[in-house]
Amino acid sequence: MIKFFRHIRKSLIEQNNMSKYFKYAVGEIFLVMIGILLALQVNNWNNNRVEKKAETKTLIELKKGIIIDCKLLQNNLDTVKAQIEKIKLLKQLLKNKDYPYSKDLDTLFGSVYGIQTISLNKAFYEDLKASSLKLIKNDSIRLKIVSLFEDDYAFFENNFEVEMHVNEITRPYYLQNFNNLEFRKSATPNDFNKVWLDTYYANIVHYRILNLKGNHIDAYQKTIPKMKSLINDITKYLKDD
Repeated sequence: MIKFFRHIRKSLIEQNNMSKYFKYAVGEIFLVMIGILLALQVNNWNNNRVEKKAETKTLIELKKGIIIDCKLLQNNLDTVKAQIEKIKLLKQLLKNKDYPYSKDLDTLFGSVYGIQTISLNKAFYEDLKASSLKLIKNDSIRLKIVSLFEDDYAFFENNFEVEMHVNEITRPYYLQNFNNLEFRKSATPNDFNKVWLDTYYANIVHYRILNLKGNHIDAYQKTIPKMKSLINDITKYLKDD
């Protein structure tokens, strides 16, 4: 092809036909430009195809992780709700100073003791953030992902410190006044009357309810709908494509 065009140029020069040569030169430049634009278009198409494939793979993996974490949060939500109900029952019973001891109370005592933690998987998001969040083209989905991990996931990470602070209050009391300790399950008082009539212990029980509601129940009930909304958005986005 190049030899063909070179032959035409040579022929026109030998004929000393500058008018035709100029028109030919313009036409050749035009053809070269068309070729370059087509090559760029093909290259852009290939790049877009590669980026789209990477975006789809990323969203699928991210969705899988969020689904697992959402189920984990839901299970923990149910667990914490049950724990709160036990502690609320204990709080109610403590109002009766003459209430007699029974072994069944050990499960209520135990529900107050121990930390409540949850470990969500943020590693995939951190990798994505390090590489490029711009890989996700949908602005709404990208913003929801950032909000979920930077706000909600970060809250659950920091919540561990809150639980440790609570433990610093409850643990010494329980180690001193209870035996047969089992986190969130059981605790047997050394001296039932001493514990039952202790105002400080009643405050511990009340504080634990407030803590579990504010730092667990409220957080779970806020985060789970955000997770489900993002999962649905990703599903729809991938389906439409």
